[in-house]
Amino acid sequence: MVRAQNECGDCGFSFERDEEDDYWLGALLLNFIVTELVFAVLLLAVLVATWPNPPWTPLIWTGAVQMIVVPFVFYPFSKALWLAGDLIMRPPTAADFAPWAEADEGP
Repeated sequence: MVRAQNECGDCGFSFERDEEDDYWLGALLLNFIVTELVFAVLLLAVLVATWPNPPWTPLIWTGAVQMIVVPFVFYPFSKALWLAGDLIMRPPTAADFAPWAEADEGP
């Protein structure tokens, strides 16, 4: 099973920056927005291409599959984009590397 890492293996940068459980809500929102936009663009493209007789049944099933698959495929990218945006707005500080520094100091 694939698991996300909590910090960088090289420098120890913590990917969850000082907000505990709700840090990734922005990534979830971004993921939701992209999923809905992909659905809307595909729906519009099919309707325009097949008007006046759109294939409703295949369109519904394809839309349902797309709404299930896209969030899983795009989620790692939404997390990376959210972290990148956060790093632009709040550059990293020493506290972001603190867990790594504490582990290096030892007893």
